Amino acid sequence: MTRRTYSKAAVLAAAGVALVMGLVSITAASAKPAPGTRLCTWGGTPDNPTGVVTLDPGTTNTPSAGPIAVHAWGPLAGPGCQGTMDFDGIGRAGASCESVIFEGPVYGVPGVTRLFGPGVGPQVHEFLYDREGNVVGSDQPLVKAFGNSAPNSNALDCSTPQGFRQGPFSSTVEFYR
Repeated sequence: MTRRTYSKAAVLAAAGVALVMGLVSITAASAKPAPGTRLCTWGGTPDNPTGVVTLDPGTTNTPSAGPIAVHAWGPLAGPGCQGTMDFDGIGRAGASCESVIFEGPVYGVPGVTRLFGPGVGPQVHEFLYDREGNVVGSDQPLVKAFGNSAPNSNALDCSTPQGFRQGPFSSTVEFYR
């Protein structure tokens, strides 16, 4: 009988995939807005992601020693949503392809000044805040991690020194007011 050994990266990748699949099913199951809320899209749809996210330096499988610059932008569409939503913040120190915490200012959305939230693999969940620090919404970006053409990165770039530097994304945005 042969005993198999698995690398830490393989175990983390498998756990990340399982977690993302669970989050995707939860997100899909809870896609109906609560009364008084409105749903919009940011950066298209999962079948046609039109948003762009850049990370500098790129994220790798090794946690970052310091913050990384993150810029994400894309068109808003849906009831009462128009224009471009633009996030120009950071991924906190310790960011990696497996997990990152995003925070920073948001532009282009009336009543929203910043966001904060975690990402696990390509799935992210962030809360949106107004000027007074009240939660006014949330978004759930999904970064396309495979099948991208240059200049976009793919998940396997996490194993390179340059890391995952750019990718298309789409998101559902829920506004609570």
